[in-house]
Amino acid sequence: MNLATLDFNLLKVLDALLKTESVSRAAGRLNVTQSAVSHALKRLREIFQDPLLVRDGAVMRVSARGLALREPLERAMVNIHALISVAADFDPAQSRRTFRLAMSDAMTVEGLPSIMQSVRREAPGIDIWVETGGPVHSCRLLTDDKADLALGVFPSATAGLRRQELYRDELVCIVDRSNPRLAGGVLGAQAYLDSPHVTVAASSDSGIQLDDILRSMGMQRRIVASVPHYLAIPALIAGTDLVAHSRRKLLEVFRSSQGLMVVPIPVPFPVPDLVFEQVWHERHMLDPGQVWLRDVVRRALAQP
Repeated sequence: MNLATLDFNLLKVLDALLKTESVSRAAGRLNVTQSAVSHALKRLREIFQDPLLVRDGAVMRVSARGLALREPLERAMVNIHALISVAADFDPAQSRRTFRLAMSDAMTVEGLPSIMQSVRREAPGIDIWVETGGPVHSCRLLTDDKADLALGVFPSATAGLRRQELYRDELVCIVDRSNPRLAGGVLGAQAYLDSPHVTVAASSDSGIQLDDILRSMGMQRRIVASVPHYLAIPALIAGTDLVAHSRRKLLEVFRSSQGLMVVPIPVPFPVPDLVFEQVWHERHMLDPGQVWLRDVVRRALAQP
């Protein structure tokens, strides 16, 4: 192999091809044309003397040599990113960087204001761009290097990602104060199960699978509506007999929801806390700018 013909850009293309198994998806990930990726793949095949991607019907599959390269190349890319990051200087007061955050719609109300206040205080030249979505989407953005940091509840681990706990919250039940199923301000277990429920879509998974646990115990609640995020729930509950789950910390933001009651979820098992974390890719572990950003987020969202 002639190493003089192998540059960093080719390694980036190879990394994307081995992960996506697709010229078009690799091009989208790298924000280049398919023609550029096809040309790079041709050069890579010559360098490694291997097809790397082989046609299997309508799809492409990574060759045996490609599979052997995938993990060492990922480690090498992480080390290269870390090397570049350590060499870079970062002064938040003078920086003009843009950081990309991934979080749920609810987090933009619950956590983003405190983060922005800290950023404006310490680094007025820094810009923050936010993309919303559930935990799976946020982790994909980190893996594809389209986000610097993700915030929220992440039920499952993803390879290559690091995490830090920020705070914990409690999942609670909310009802209208005039709900006829309330008995002395208490929602009993049977009344809870008999009530029509509003839930949040699975793509915004809270990380606590109450319905799965209830079904395993022979119980089931009736879900009459599904909404994309927690922000929609309080307005739906007010003035109705509907019941929903929400988060205590988030409900504190809705101080105008005077007609709602917050009660414990009446289920025959302890409901665990929701653990809110910040998550980032290990390739940026030592980036001074990202180290600063993670510290800002940690301080801004620290539980009193």
